[in-house]
Amino acid sequence: MRVLSPSAEKICLVAVEQFAESGYDAASLNDIAVAVGMRKPSLYAHFSGKVDLFEAVFERAIDAERLYVEGCFAADSGLPGALYAEQLGERFQASAHLRFLLRAAFFPPADLRPMISSGFEGYLERMGEVFGKALEQQVPRLDEEKRELFVDAYLGVIDSLIVELIYAGQAAYERRLRAMWTIFAASLGAAV
Repeated sequence: MRVLSPSAEKICLVAVEQFAESGYDAASLNDIAVAVGMRKPSLYAHFSGKVDLFEAVFERAIDAERLYVEGCFAADSGLPGALYAEQLGERFQASAHLRFLLRAAFFPPADLRPMISSGFEGYLERMGEVFGKALEQQVPRLDEEKRELFVDAYLGVIDSLIVELIYAGQAAYERRLRAMWTIFAASLGAAV
Protein backbone atom coordinates (compact mmCIF):
# COMPACT_ATOMS: atom_id res chain seq x y z
CA MET A 1 0.00 0.00 0.00
CA ARG A 2 1.44 3.33 -0.98
CA VAL A 3 2.18 5.90 1.68
CA LEU A 4 0.08 9.05 1.50
CA SER A 5 0.33 12.47 3.10
CA PRO A 6 -2.08 13.28 5.95
CA SER A 7 -4.12 15.43 3.54
CA ALA A 8 -4.34 12.60 1.02
CA GLU A 9 -5.42 10.20 3.79
CA LYS A 10 -8.17 12.66 4.75
CA ILE A 11 -9.30 12.75 1.14
CA CYS A 12 -9.42 8.94 1.13
CA LEU A 13 -11.60 8.91 4.27
CA VAL A 14 -14.14 11.17 2.59
CA ALA A 15 -13.87 9.38 -0.75
CA VAL A 16 -14.54 5.94 0.74
CA GLU A 17 -17.91 7.21 1.96
CA GLN A 18 -18.70 8.71 -1.45
CA PHE A 19 -17.68 5.57 -3.36
CA ALA A 20 -19.50 3.30 -0.88
CA GLU A 21 -22.76 5.24 -1.18
CA SER A 22 -22.70 6.42 -4.79
CA GLY A 23 -20.40 4.02 -6.62
CA TYR A 24 -17.54 4.98 -8.86
CA ASP A 25 -19.52 6.59 -11.66
CA ALA A 26 -21.75 8.77 -9.47
CA ALA A 27 -19.06 9.83 -6.99
CA SER A 28 -17.96 13.40 -7.61
CA LEU A 29 -14.40 14.63 -7.15
CA ASN A 30 -15.81 18.11 -6.61
CA ASP A 31 -18.09 16.85 -3.80
CA ILE A 32 -15.18 14.97 -2.24
CA ALA A 33 -12.96 18.07 -2.37
CA VAL A 34 -15.70 20.26 -0.84
CA ALA A 35 -16.31 17.73 1.96
CA VAL A 36 -12.58 17.74 2.74
CA GLY A 37 -12.54 21.54 2.76
CA MET A 38 -10.54 22.16 -0.38
CA ARG A 39 -11.12 23.07 -3.99
CA LYS A 40 -11.13 20.41 -6.67
CA PRO A 41 -7.82 21.58 -8.22
CA SER A 42 -6.16 21.03 -4.82
CA LEU A 43 -7.29 17.41 -4.86
CA TYR A 44 -5.18 16.93 -8.00
CA ALA A 45 -2.08 17.82 -5.99
CA HIS A 46 -2.61 14.48 -4.22
CA PHE A 47 -4.23 12.27 -6.88
CA SER A 48 -3.90 12.35 -10.64
CA GLY A 49 -7.62 11.73 -11.08
CA LYS A 50 -10.61 9.68 -10.07
CA VAL A 51 -9.01 6.34 -10.96
CA ASP A 52 -5.93 7.13 -8.87
CA LEU A 53 -8.09 8.12 -5.89
CA PHE A 54 -10.30 5.05 -6.30
CA GLU A 55 -7.24 2.77 -6.34
CA ALA A 56 -5.84 4.37 -3.17
CA VAL A 57 -9.21 4.02 -1.42
CA PHE A 58 -9.51 0.41 -2.60
CA GLU A 59 -6.06 -0.45 -1.18
CA ARG A 60 -7.05 1.05 2.18
CA ALA A 61 -10.40 -0.72 2.22
CA ILE A 62 -8.77 -4.09 1.50
CA ASP A 63 -6.21 -3.48 4.25
CA ALA A 64 -8.81 -2.31 6.80
CA GLU A 65 -11.08 -5.29 6.16
CA ARG A 66 -8.18 -7.78 6.16
CA LEU A 67 -7.13 -6.47 9.58
CA TYR A 68 -10.74 -6.67 10.79
CA VAL A 69 -11.06 -10.30 9.61
CA GLU A 70 -7.79 -11.25 11.29
CA GLY A 71 -8.91 -9.54 14.51
CA CYS A 72 -12.22 -11.41 14.50
CA PHE A 73 -10.51 -14.75 14.04
CA ALA A 74 -7.98 -13.94 16.77
CA ALA A 75 -10.85 -13.11 19.15
CA ASP A 76 -12.97 -16.14 18.19
CA SER A 77 -13.45 -18.40 21.19
CA GLY A 78 -16.00 -20.79 19.71
CA LEU A 79 -16.34 -22.36 16.32
CA PRO A 80 -13.80 -20.81 13.92
CA GLY A 81 -15.28 -18.03 11.84
CA ALA A 82 -18.44 -17.67 13.92
CA LEU A 83 -17.57 -14.22 15.26
CA TYR A 84 -16.92 -12.78 11.81
CA ALA A 85 -20.09 -14.29 10.34
CA GLU A 86 -22.18 -13.04 13.27
CA GLN A 87 -20.73 -9.52 13.13
CA LEU A 88 -20.81 -9.15 9.36
CA GLY A 89 -24.19 -7.40 9.35
CA GLU A 90 -23.11 -4.85 11.95
CA ARG A 91 -19.79 -4.37 10.20
CA PHE A 92 -21.58 -3.74 6.91
CA GLN A 93 -23.65 -0.98 8.51
CA ALA A 94 -20.73 0.59 10.40
CA SER A 95 -17.83 0.30 7.96
CA ALA A 96 -17.67 2.39 4.82
CA HIS A 97 -14.58 0.37 3.93
CA LEU A 98 -16.61 -2.86 3.81
CA ARG A 99 -19.55 -1.27 1.98
CA PHE A 100 -17.14 0.23 -0.54
CA LEU A 101 -15.20 -3.02 -0.96
CA LEU A 102 -18.35 -5.04 -1.57
CA ARG A 103 -19.88 -2.45 -3.90
CA ALA A 104 -16.67 -2.36 -5.91
CA ALA A 105 -16.47 -6.18 -6.04
CA PHE A 106 -20.10 -6.72 -6.99
CA PHE A 107 -20.50 -3.67 -9.26
CA PRO A 108 -17.01 -2.94 -10.57
CA PRO A 109 -16.36 -0.16 -13.04
CA ALA A 110 -15.43 -1.98 -16.28
CA ASP A 111 -12.00 -0.34 -16.61
CA LEU A 112 -11.06 -1.24 -13.03
CA ARG A 113 -12.45 -4.79 -13.00
CA PRO A 114 -9.06 -6.59 -13.19
CA MET A 115 -7.61 -4.58 -10.29
CA ILE A 116 -10.74 -4.99 -8.19
CA SER A 117 -11.08 -8.71 -8.93
CA SER A 118 -7.45 -9.34 -8.05
CA GLY A 119 -7.70 -7.39 -4.80
CA PHE A 120 -11.00 -8.92 -3.73
CA GLU A 121 -9.83 -12.45 -4.55
CA GLY A 122 -6.72 -11.80 -2.44
CA TYR A 123 -8.94 -10.62 0.41
CA LEU A 124 -11.06 -13.78 0.21
CA GLU A 125 -7.95 -15.94 -0.09
CA ARG A 126 -6.59 -14.38 3.10
CA MET A 127 -9.91 -14.99 4.86
CA GLY A 128 -9.71 -18.62 3.78
CA GLU A 129 -6.14 -18.92 5.07
CA VAL A 130 -7.07 -17.44 8.44
CA PHE A 131 -10.12 -19.69 8.72
CA GLY A 132 -8.02 -22.74 7.73
CA LYS A 133 -5.39 -21.98 10.38
CA ALA A 134 -8.05 -21.48 13.05
CA LEU A 135 -9.69 -24.73 12.02
CA GLU A 136 -6.34 -26.53 12.16
CA GLN A 137 -5.71 -25.23 15.69
CA GLN A 138 -9.19 -25.89 17.06
CA VAL A 139 -9.91 -29.15 15.23
CA PRO A 140 -6.47 -30.76 14.75
CA ARG A 141 -7.97 -34.19 13.94
CA LEU A 142 -9.47 -32.86 10.73
CA ASP A 143 -7.39 -34.01 7.77
CA GLU A 144 -6.14 -31.53 5.18
CA GLU A 145 -8.66 -32.53 2.50
CA LYS A 146 -11.63 -31.99 4.83
CA ARG A 147 -10.12 -28.78 6.15
CA GLU A 148 -9.88 -27.41 2.58
CA LEU A 149 -13.48 -28.49 1.99
CA PHE A 150 -14.61 -26.56 5.09
CA VAL A 151 -12.58 -23.51 4.03
CA ASP A 152 -14.44 -23.45 0.71
CA ALA A 153 -17.76 -24.03 2.47
CA TYR A 154 -17.04 -21.19 4.93
CA LEU A 155 -16.26 -18.80 2.08
CA GLY A 156 -19.53 -19.91 0.47
CA VAL A 157 -21.41 -19.09 3.67
CA ILE A 158 -19.77 -15.65 3.84
CA ASP A 159 -20.50 -15.02 0.15
CA SER A 160 -24.16 -15.91 0.69
CA LEU A 161 -24.38 -13.58 3.69
CA ILE A 162 -22.81 -10.76 1.69
CA VAL A 163 -25.33 -11.23 -1.10
CA GLU A 164 -28.17 -10.97 1.42
CA LEU A 165 -26.71 -7.77 2.90
CA ILE A 166 -26.26 -6.14 -0.51
CA TYR A 167 -29.51 -7.17 -2.14
CA ALA A 168 -32.02 -8.00 0.59
CA GLY A 169 -30.98 -6.22 3.80
CA GLN A 170 -30.35 -6.93 7.45
CA ALA A 171 -33.39 -9.14 8.17
CA ALA A 172 -32.62 -11.44 5.23
CA TYR A 173 -28.96 -11.59 6.33
CA GLU A 174 -29.98 -12.61 9.86
CA ARG A 175 -32.35 -15.30 8.55
CA ARG A 176 -29.67 -16.66 6.19
CA LEU A 177 -27.05 -16.54 8.96
CA ARG A 178 -29.21 -18.65 11.29
CA ALA A 179 -29.93 -21.22 8.60
CA MET A 180 -26.46 -21.50 7.11
CA TRP A 181 -24.57 -21.37 10.38
CA THR A 182 -26.77 -24.09 11.91
CA ILE A 183 -26.02 -26.40 9.00
CA PHE A 184 -22.34 -25.42 8.75
CA ALA A 185 -21.72 -25.94 12.49
CA ALA A 186 -23.53 -29.30 12.43
CA SER A 187 -21.51 -30.42 9.42
CA LEU A 188 -18.25 -29.46 11.06
CA GLY A 189 -19.29 -31.23 14.27
CA ALA A 190 -20.14 -34.39 12.32
CA ALA A 191 -16.79 -34.33 10.49
CA VAL A 192 -14.74 -34.32 13.67
